[in-house]
Amino acid sequence: MRERYGCVGLGSMGSNEVAILLAKGYPVMAANTAKADLDSLNIPEDCKYHILNGYGSSKDRRKAKQLLAENDCENFDLLINEIKERFRKCKVIFLMASSGGGSGSGMLPAISQRLIDETDKIICIVTCIPDDNASLKEFMNCYEFFQEIESIENRGALFVIDNNKNRNKFTLNEQFACYLDAFLNAETNSTLGVVDRAEIENVLSQKGMCIINKYNSETATTQTVIEKIRENIYAPMENDGVVSNIALIHSNNKVRLNEIVDNVGQALATFEGFGAEATVLAISGTSLPYTKLAEIKQKIDDNKDTIKRNLLATSERRLTGSIDFLGDITSEKPKTEKKKSTRDMLFM
Repeated sequence: MRERYGCVGLGSMGSNEVAILLAKGYPVMAANTAKADLDSLNIPEDCKYHILNGYGSSKDRRKAKQLLAENDCENFDLLINEIKERFRKCKVIFLMASSGGGSGSGMLPAISQRLIDETDKIICIVTCIPDDNASLKEFMNCYEFFQEIESIENRGALFVIDNNKNRNKFTLNEQFACYLDAFLNAETNSTLGVVDRAEIENVLSQKGMCIINKYNSETATTQTVIEKIRENIYAPMENDGVVSNIALIHSNNKVRLNEIVDNVGQALATFEGFGAEATVLAISGTSLPYTKLAEIKQKIDDNKDTIKRNLLATSERRLTGSIDFLGDITSEKPKTEKKKSTRDMLFM
């Protein structure tokens, strides 16, 4: 089953995420503009892809884009061909990168668009938004990233991890990998009902934000499931009732799907399976986290005058006025006197 799902990590965050998924048995690839970042990854060398002539993007999305565009998009073509060849047997490709960084944030939108245009695969996006203490540059990168993602048609599910939910970003990466793996392995064979492979991939194919949560059998109740719909590792869901699919896989008989629908909104389709080891809930086709993105935009707007002032301050020339007063001094050359000979001295 895992061979159906390929994972491409772009930049630092994406590479760390695919390292976790590799340990769970998924085919992965980590691509980066910085070779040093790739060298630090504890994954096989044949899973690493260094983009030609790349030396890191230092949180500058334009650098990553320019690198792909070099030599008539040679780097871009090579990277796309590598992904298509490596994951040719996969049904779904997950592209993973931080929205606030440079390399992954800059490359992911264009890569996703080309894979959508050139393959028949479901292209899902996994990203994270900066925590509230991040730099203004990260907020600006994040907002530009979502502007580009929003414009991409026919994309699959979008997973948005919120870095505010845990100070340890690696813990968030591990939790997401755990939830995703549980959902991708959610096929059951109960006579009460199953969620089959086609339904799992239908959930993943829906444009819009998606969340997946996992609960163990002992703690899974309708109330605990509903509470975790909005208190989880993801960016907050919009309270607008927009939803395409809800998939619920049961590990007990304590969770009611109809109450989840009442809380989230009337979905186009619901899928329900029974007899699993853990309860898993997936909700797809919801609105992007516009409220959270509006907060990020407000942070940028509130500080734009400061940003402009700081940039101008470093380019302004304040050290005016000449200090070349030495040039005003005219030095007189001493008169050259004829050196007296010893003969002259005798007749003095």
